[in-house]
Amino acid sequence: MLCPFCSSTELIYDFDHGYIVCTTCGSIVDTIFIEFYEDYSNEVKHEEMGLLNVRKGLEKKKKKMRERRITKMYMDVKIYEKYAKRARKNVYVDFEAAIKHEQGKQYSGRIYRHKADEKIIEILDSDPLIKHILENIINKDPILSSRTPRGKIALALILKHIIEGHNIDLEDICRKTSLSSIHAKRLINLLKKRINIPLMLTSPINISKREMTNVQEGLVYGGV
Repeated sequence: MLCPFCSSTELIYDFDHGYIVCTTCGSIVDTIFIEFYEDYSNEVKHEEMGLLNVRKGLEKKKKKMRERRITKMYMDVKIYEKYAKRARKNVYVDFEAAIKHEQGKQYSGRIYRHKADEKIIEILDSDPLIKHILENIINKDPILSSRTPRGKIALALILKHIIEGHNIDLEDICRKTSLSSIHAKRLINLLKKRINIPLMLTSPINISKREMTNVQEGLVYGGV
């Protein structure tokens, strides 16, 4: 049976008062006819009380639901504000990650994301060499892999420039990753300390020894 007013199937049979009531919109859908009903003198009174009680019950239920929604909205705002206060310029809060963190759930994602993260994904999708460098060199070094996503892409771009025999183009790297030139220079200095030539030679990137020489010389003598 469906409610003729809202088409809901959530109907209850109120045998005490003789009604079939829709719990969604509160309408009385039908009357339950009882063959032997003893107290005919109070029939009208029962009908009035039954309708009144159902209406009150539904209003009470709706009120509780509204209170729960308002409470949840309030708590969500408090959680967002807690993390948003720490966010730097051009950084936004991943609200889903923040909620999971507050609930104590394990979550591998980051709470803070940079607006340039979409550009990072585009670089990975469009440049296989960058992806290989990231997976087989950057992510295998415990220090380099601890950088932010933008920092790791910048490291991969630096290595790509050197492997291809080009000068390190700081302006290009900063433009693609939204990093400052000071930050990019720090990453170059970090590479000088962390680069592992034997690891790169045995990586699936298939980089030649000449290209490895470019890496070594580029990091030592790079014009930065």
